[in-house]
Amino acid sequence: MKKRTRAEELIFTRNKILTTARDLFMEKGYRSVSTRDIAAQCQMTQPGLYHHFKDKESLYVEVVRQLTIEIHTDMIPIEQANDSPKVQLKAMLMMLIENHPTNILMMIHDILNELKKENQFLMFQLWQSTYLDPFKRLFEKMEADGTLREGVTSETAARYCLSAISPVFASDSPFRTGSMSDRLDELIDFMMFGICEKEV
Repeated sequence: MKKRTRAEELIFTRNKILTTARDLFMEKGYRSVSTRDIAAQCQMTQPGLYHHFKDKESLYVEVVRQLTIEIHTDMIPIEQANDSPKVQLKAMLMMLIENHPTNILMMIHDILNELKKENQFLMFQLWQSTYLDPFKRLFEKMEADGTLREGVTSETAARYCLSAISPVFASDSPFRTGSMSDRLDELIDFMMFGICEKEV
């Protein structure tokens, strides 16, 4: 096997740090993960990690930035497909859960409570454009054709949708019974049609 060059080794190590940090941050949350934890899992020293990222916050920011780029790329063909709203909604949710299993509410909490103000603004913009806006665009179409209930805006529907699926991401979630497809069908049915046959 050909030995990596110095530049290649730096890229390899940086990517290893990012992958490890992403797994830990998205599983445990920002506060519960230290750079010592990340370095240990990467089998390197903390000073070695700081050679690539100056602190934990800058590492977290880069993790979220890369995550949002990947999600945006995966979301494009789903949005461009000429599917019904229900089919498109399921495809969007399935993509997030299978390809990018991130606890959305925990991410929002970390952004709003753990980061510096300048990074909060940047991260919130990334979160909004990557997570909220695609769902908002879907519900805007439904709003335009009159299928959204009166008084429900596209943004309200998008925010509710994201909050409703967040428990599915948790490793100890009570929702983890049956297939993911069946669970999403049930959640989408409740989101779109409610749980009552008529007004009560």
